[in-house]
Amino acid sequence: MDSFKLFLSSYLNFFFLLTPFFVLSTFISLTEGVSSAVRSKLAVNVTIGVICVTLIIFWLGNYVMHLFGINVDAFRAGSGVLLLLTAISLVLGKNTELSAKSERELLDMAVVPLAVPITSGPATLGMLMVLGTTTSVMTDRIILSLAIICAGISIGIMLRGSEKILRYLGHSNIAILGKITGLILSAIAMQMIVVGVRDLWMK
Repeated sequence: MDSFKLFLSSYLNFFFLLTPFFVLSTFISLTEGVSSAVRSKLAVNVTIGVICVTLIIFWLGNYVMHLFGINVDAFRAGSGVLLLLTAISLVLGKNTELSAKSERELLDMAVVPLAVPITSGPATLGMLMVLGTTTSVMTDRIILSLAIICAGISIGIMLRGSEKILRYLGHSNIAILGKITGLILSAIAMQMIVVGVRDLWMK
């Protein structure tokens, strides 16, 4: 039961960290007038890119921090600040100007910039690096990895069904959901900052 609670809470955190509705809005704008086949292929490529990048950072971020001698609490506080800035930009509204002239150019955008940094931004990767460093129990690491994969797949399902979501919700409601995502991220960010600064201060 505890494992399920860890999975569920982690999945929800990761899902919102990936800023789903901002990604969805960007994806819709970018794929306007594109065939369903190309849109589906792009959604799959973005999903694979997001899952691969986030898992690599989660599992190998610890070695990167040790290599550069970065304190985990300082990194947590810094990542919290970045995440807070991301949350503020979501609440206030931000525009990402992307365009593709051909199907090939569109598919080339799957990993950069759609998977990274639009879906998996610096703040998200920073939090995953901290989480990977502070989670030592192998069972928990596996559960968190499954949560990461499921969150990435959920983003992919949203992107693949972007036409239907747009038809039911409309641009304005998607924008509102993006702002709600920003509010949730701001709470996560403040928790990261407070914990990081507190642990640094006590050392």
